[in-house]
Amino acid sequence: MNSSDSQPARTKKDQIVDLLREMILSGELAPGDRLRQDELAARFDVSSTPICEAIQQMVAEGVLSHSPYHGVQIAEITLEDIREIYFIRSAVKELATRTAVPNLRITDVKHLHEYKAAIRQSVEAADFQTLRKLNYEFHWLIYYTAGMQHLSQIIRGLWLKSPWDRLHGMPNRPEEAIIEHERLLKAVYARDAQLSRSWMHEHIEHSAHTLSEYLTERPL
Repeated sequence: MNSSDSQPARTKKDQIVDLLREMILSGELAPGDRLRQDELAARFDVSSTPICEAIQQMVAEGVLSHSPYHGVQIAEITLEDIREIYFIRSAVKELATRTAVPNLRITDVKHLHEYKAAIRQSVEAADFQTLRKLNYEFHWLIYYTAGMQHLSQIIRGLWLKSPWDRLHGMPNRPEEAIIEHERLLKAVYARDAQLSRSWMHEHIEHSAHTLSEYLTERPL
């Protein structure tokens, strides 16, 4: 039996969940945006059943919210939510980074450098939509290489709930993140898993602290 035979068939509901997640990750859907089941069914050319099932799953995950007054929306988060999300992200991303570094191939490190260069270009051009995509791909290459499926699912769920538009729009934060990425890559290139873990911790903690201060002065 080949490997494809052992993989469970992906349902329409699973495919809709993936598509909605990608729309959130790309910034096409933002916190507070309403989702209409009939519009989604028409867009994805499916019946209402897999749309309803996908929405129910994502509401249970906390990515979407539902109320009688507002319908289905991309979940909005509070400052306390953000602090908790970043606290958890720091722990799980440190673990993923430490585990991933010994597994990263030369081609992976090369791709990380390419992402870093492209991120710098997007920051200089103030192209924050591209920055959002590239930043995700940079980080995800590291976390995915850890080879821990359940950990990856946790990280992805937290990533979906993070306020990337706010973070990338903060004065000087994108430039600071570039410097932090450079430090991380030097440790990755040296195959120093512990130092890489430490730099990832500092990267996430600095983002959390800066974002918390920014949003305290400018409430959501």
